[in-house]
Amino acid sequence: MAKQPNYLKRLFNAALITSPIIAILLVTPLYLVGGLQIAGIELLLPLAIIIVFVVWCIHILFISFFPSIKKWQRLLIIITIGLIVSTIVFEIINLQLPYALWKVHIARSLNVISINSIVFILSNFILLNQTKKELDIENQELKFANLEARYQTLKNQINPHFLFNAIGTAKSLIRKNPAIADEYLVKLSDFLRLGFDSKLDTISVAEELALCEDYIALQKMRFGNALQFVTNIEAKYLTHLVPYFALLSLVENAVKHNNMTEREPLIIAIRNDTNLLIVENNLQKKVLLETSSKTGLSNLIERYRLLFNETVNIEHTANHFMVSIKMIHK
Repeated sequence: MAKQPNYLKRLFNAALITSPIIAILLVTPLYLVGGLQIAGIELLLPLAIIIVFVVWCIHILFISFFPSIKKWQRLLIIITIGLIVSTIVFEIINLQLPYALWKVHIARSLNVISINSIVFILSNFILLNQTKKELDIENQELKFANLEARYQTLKNQINPHFLFNAIGTAKSLIRKNPAIADEYLVKLSDFLRLGFDSKLDTISVAEELALCEDYIALQKMRFGNALQFVTNIEAKYLTHLVPYFALLSLVENAVKHNNMTEREPLIIAIRNDTNLLIVENNLQKKVLLETSSKTGLSNLIERYRLLFNETVNIEHTANHFMVSIKMIHK
């Protein structure tokens, strides 16, 4: 796999920074040896810096142009090249050193091996660090893609869930009062056309409340005064955002899962406590519930987590049910 330009730039920057440091570590012992008298000793450090930098460049070239070579093979090849080149240079210069020749060649070989080993370790560290960063980015992108796919799945569940319940209501009305059922279906078609037309993930509190009021108007055709709906939201929060169909799904669940009569009406109230939007109702649970797809509340909880990384708070007592969701400022 070809390396990215910033990848090579990091290696090159490392070469510039570490070459003097490595050279100092290699040359310092020679300055400390007592009695060492070599002509041009003052040029040893600059020369060592150049040599180390050249070794770095050779490693970078191998990494760039021969990425398929294994790491240990790269090290062995470059060490071999270094030993051959240093031998040729040494024979050409023919330095007269106050040491046995075999000691000089051992020192030279050890220097070639040590320089390449240090550069090898540093370059591999940079390679591994870069690879880790790339994997982290890929994992984040994959995580985001999975979350997006999960969210789209949840979003696509909303409309069928609502439609399933709406059809159930229509069936019930047809059996009880065909005339009202006919009017209900006309208004339901208008509501579905407006309500399901949105492609947005979020909606303003004001717009969501309007959907709830239209839904309640439909349900009152079936339940009359047995169903009551009250809202009390501070005006400054009406422009805040909630997930699309968030309030409607809670209102729908309250209607679906509770008994209601004119003597004991179901009262659904929506109010705010600062930036918390509270949907609550008196609890009059049905003994035999209508068929449920069981996606409403769990769907809302998951969508809140994916969209805003926020939780949905639920309070459930013997006589009262309350859900609190956070309104998000634009």
